[in-house]
Amino acid sequence: MSKFLSLNVRDLLHGSLIAFLTVFLASVLKVTETNQFPLFTDLKGYALAGATAAVSYLIKNFFQNQSGQLLTTDEKTSN
Repeated sequence: MSKFLSLNVRDLLHGSLIAFLTVFLASVLKVTETNQFPLFTDLKGYALAGATAAVSYLIKNFFQNQSGQLLTTDEKTSN
């Protein structure tokens, strides 16, 4: 996990994975419900939902410390 009020490359990769999985699972759900593949207009909505999920994940990580606590700064360690 990244430090409080910062993001790292791993957070961005996880956000991208969440976006992809959101779009993929929404498309699979469409196929199973209607027995037809999603149209381009459907994919546009799924992509927007995926982007929203990724941004939500990044916002959560931005305000979370290394211990997983929200809106709490990291404790300073004395070395």
